[in-house]
Amino acid sequence: MRIRPFMPNDIPAIASIVRDALRENYPTSLYLDIHRWWRDGFLVADLDGHPVGFLAAVLSADGQARVLMFAVTAGFRRRGFGSQMMNAFIQVCAMRGIRRIELEVRISNDEAIRFYKRYGFEIAQNLPKFYTDGEDGYKMIRHL
Repeated sequence: MRIRPFMPNDIPAIASIVRDALRENYPTSLYLDIHRWWRDGFLVADLDGHPVGFLAAVLSADGQARVLMFAVTAGFRRRGFGSQMMNAFIQVCAMRGIRRIELEVRISNDEAIRFYKRYGFEIAQNLPKFYTDGEDGYKMIRHL
């Protein structure tokens, strides 16, 4: 397994991971837009040429990073793929001089919340009805 930059031919696999893991369905153009906004912030966990996870982030105007999507295919969770992607992403942010990373997570996603806390993220805000299905979310922040 290796962590590598996103490539446009990853879109079908990434879209499938998003549908299954994040319960969302985005137009394929969104992935290309994210890639254009910040190439170094779109990482893929690749297992023998097949994407099994990804982390997609953008930079805000004030120079902080915002993770938009982060997921690993169900059958590959708890094997270190997410940890390797998060470590690589934090390193990218540190090398760029980014001082803060933020993300949103469903309040029902206890496993993800525990994962983010292990990486130094803290719950900063409750986000009522944040998701398209009406579920609340949390904004989590990590300072570098």
